Formats: sequence, structure tokens, C-alpha cells
Amino acid sequence: MDRLAIYLRLSLEDKRAIEDGGFTQDESNSIGNQRKQILEYIHHNPELSKYEIMEFCDDGCSGTNMERPGMQKLLKEVKENRIRCIIVKDMSRFSRDYIEMGTYLNQIFPFMGIRFIALNDHYDSREHHGSTIEIDTAFQTLLYDLYSKDVSVKVKASFENKCANGEYVFGQVPFGYEKSKEVKNTVVVNEKEAGIVRYIFSLALGSGDVQGKSSTQIAKQLYEEGVPTIMQIRKPDKAVQDGKLHTWSSQAVRTILNNRFYLGEMAYGKSVRKSVGSKDGTAVPKEDWKVIPNHHEALISEEIFKQVSAFRPEHSTTRNREKHPLTGKLYCGGCGYSLNYKPIRGKNKYRRFECRKHSLLQIPECCTYMNADLLEETVLFMLNKELMLRGNAMKQKENLFSFQKAGIHALKRKLDGYRQEKKQVQAEKDALYEKYALTKLPIAEYQRKVMELTERLSSLSVLEEEAIEKLTRLEDEYQKAEEDMKQIIRFSHIEELTQEVVDTFIRRVYAYKDKRVEIEWNFSVDNAAKYGMGVSQSKTT
Repeated sequence: MDRLAIYLRLSLEDKRAIEDGGFTQDESNSIGNQRKQILEYIHHNPELSKYEIMEFCDDGCSGTNMERPGMQKLLKEVKENRIRCIIVKDMSRFSRDYIEMGTYLNQIFPFMGIRFIALNDHYDSREHHGSTIEIDTAFQTLLYDLYSKDVSVKVKASFENKCANGEYVFGQVPFGYEKSKEVKNTVVVNEKEAGIVRYIFSLALGSGDVQGKSSTQIAKQLYEEGVPTIMQIRKPDKAVQDGKLHTWSSQAVRTILNNRFYLGEMAYGKSVRKSVGSKDGTAVPKEDWKVIPNHHEALISEEIFKQVSAFRPEHSTTRNREKHPLTGKLYCGGCGYSLNYKPIRGKNKYRRFECRKHSLLQIPECCTYMNADLLEETVLFMLNKELMLRGNAMKQKENLFSFQKAGIHALKRKLDGYRQEKKQVQAEKDALYEKYALTKLPIAEYQRKVMELTERLSSLSVLEEEAIEKLTRLEDEYQKAEEDMKQIIRFSHIEELTQEVVDTFIRRVYAYKDKRVEIEWNFSVDNAAKYGMGVSQSKTT
């Protein structure tokens, strides 16, 4: 069955602009209104109501670029030729970029044979028969582009004005505070959290002859005393569900000790967006930040902050670190936390990985450290062995590939047969009506034959849908197996552990105290099971 895609979008700028206008509109209403309008249009269109409907949605995403999760899923379906028609409320929902919109309307969609409908713009590509869009439509998309930039400027100006007036319009509130329930856009002290913040500063400051503790020592003491972490306090359900042993980290402690928000200051203007719709921003030098003193109740004094900061002048938040290909994928098999890469620097005589929580948790099973050269050699050996096993297994399964391919061709022939037969049956129905209209057929006989042909059409439609579903599944399986084989051939006899190799084949690596290594592979699980290879995890000692 042909598929119809409906695309829904609400931008963050739209939400903020609506709020500035004096009323609010939540996700269910805004997205819901778009959905309702499009579904009503489909319901009243006999041709479109026959399509299978697929919905793609982006909430809080700018229309000035195509890097949106829902949009990327839609375009993936388009590239795989699974969509015959796309419907949006208006063109600005699809894209606010004038050039991008024109490219899709004039080139991509006509080439792919996709019908595009924008309800509020009264645009249906079928009415243009593949010709270039008319001047009024082109001008409309240009207006959307300009409108998006205008709204963005206004929202930015409104945000700046609110900050300048002392309003707190940021999403997250620093630990120790919360948003006021009485006065909008103000922060007040959260006594439970504030007590922990003050305690951290007191440990860093020390007292009398007792020297202040380092951030690592503070984190360890908080863990030993059972002081709940920020995650455990603010998101207790998530902290329980992830199954990790939550502890304070030295980084979390340093973040608190270096935050001037606890002096009662609010800083804004820390970054500048590169362009409208851009997710990336350029950092503004600290001396150029805009600061409002005495903005809220302070938790510590200026004197204490200076003493704590003076005690830690070496802690920099901007250190250039060498990135290892396994960074972010290597975990301690004992505690489950990630291992940090330590290059040759200072006292480090060789490259190594260290468990970032061992000094704090002191779990006996922790992989305290592992030589980076040894780990790389082990992972390379395991990877080449895995590729060889998989390559041999796939070669032995060539008959399965041939069977799959033959099955796909047979299904396509069967599907064509069903469609041809449906056309013939429909032609018989049309001819039958003409014969009846010319009074050459009694009404009873006409009704009996029409019923038979209708039942036959219904039966053929069911068979057609079943064949399409089975064909799609077979093609996906064949494509996954083929892709795995291409990657195996491409990367056979790997001699170096590069970022591309790691991202292609490795999902996670676990290192254990006894230097044992386990790897979770990135290969297709379906194909792995099919070829009889237990490849979701490999181990070596």
C-alpha cells in the first residue's frame, strides 16, 4: 500500500513568541491542531484516505535547517522510496529556508515522484505537473525565511531585555536554588540543596589548623557520609532506573566551588549563536559577560569564595586533552563507570586508562588502570578475529543469500501478479456496469456478479498487503547482511585502531581487573543470530 507522510513541527521561537504575546500554547494543542487539520483534509479526500498514514513530528526545533530528528526520519523514508505524498499545514512547517524549500519543491520531490501538499498555502504539486513553482509560492517561501529571522531577532531581544531587568529566564537553576512558585522568573534558595553547597565550601575552606580539602577529597567524604548527589536529589527516579552507584565527582565539586552564582550574581551573554537556527554557539570571553550583582540571595560570602578560589588556582575548565578512539566506549567491568585516557604527560611514563571512580568508591573489582598499548593490541586482535569468523560464516551462507535473493524476486513477481489481476477485476466491474447500464443485464445477476468481483478485489488487496510486508522484511534483512559483508571486506586485516574503525564495529568495551576484555559489537543482531554467531559479546584474556 502507498504511504502518505504528515509532517508536524513547532519551533522554540514559536513557543517563546506566543508567550511574549500574552498567551501560551502547549505541545498537545499546537501539534494537535496541525494533526487535526491535516487528518480532516485526508478524511474528506477519497484518494488520500486510501493511503497508509505515517506521522513525523519535531517539537521545539527550528525550521531554518533540516537537522531535525523527525525530518531526518522522513527524508530517510523518502530516499528509500516509501513515501508517495507529503502533507504539511503550511510550507514553513517543512522549512523556513527559502533556497532549501525551493530545492525540494522544484527538484527533489518531482524527481522522486512525490506529491507535496501545503494546506494553508493552497499548494498542491500535482496542480503544477512537475513545473517550477509559481512566483507567488516562491515569494511566500521567501517571506517565511525572512519571518523566521525576524522572530529570532525579536526573541533574542526579548531574552536580553528580561535578563537586563533581572529576570531569570534560563532553563536549569544551579544546585542550591529553585525557581520561585510565587514570582515568575525569579530564583529562591532551596534549603535542602543549599545546606550541601555550604558544606562543600566549608570543607574546601577548612578551619583553624585544618587545611581545606581538595575537590577529590571532598567528593570522597561526601560519598562516605552518604550525602545524596545532584542527580539523586533532582531526578531520583532516573537515578534508580539507570542502576549505577551514584557518587559525587571531583568535577561536580569543582563546578560548585567555581560558580559565582552562589555570591548572588547572575551572568548572561556567555555565548553567541553563529546564525539563525544554529545549534552551536561561540563562547564569549569571561570578561565580556554581563553580570548583575545582588541578583538573588547569596549562599556564601565574597571572602570565602576568594579564599577557596585562591586555594585552587591551578584548576582550569579549559584544558586541551588528547582524544583516544575508545574514549566514550570504554568502561570498567567492576563499577560500570567509564575509563579516562591518560596520555604521556608529566609523571605518566606510558599511555594508560584509569577508572575515574576507583579512588572514590574503592571497589575491589575495579579495573584501576590498563596499559593503552596492551588494550589497543587486544581490541585489534579480537576485532580481526571477529571479522575473520564473520567473513567465513557469511561465505558459508552464500546459499542463504541466493535463497533470499530468489525469494525477493519471487515475491516481486507475485506482487506484480496480484496488481495485474486487480486491474483486470476492476476492468470487469467497469464493463459489467456498462453492460447493466445498457439494460443488457438483469439487476439480480448484476448484483451477484458485482458482489463476487468485490470480494475478489478485497481478497487480492489482502494478499497484496501481505506480500508487501513480507517483501519489505526480506529486503531489509538482505540489505543488512550485505552491508555487514561490505564492512567486513573493507576493513579486513586492520592494523590500526582508528576512530572510524571503532565507530563502525564497536558499541562498548569492558576492561576488568584481571586484564580481561569484553566487547559488544555493532554488527546487526538479527544477522548475527541468523548465522549462528554469538557475536553480541566477545571475550579474551
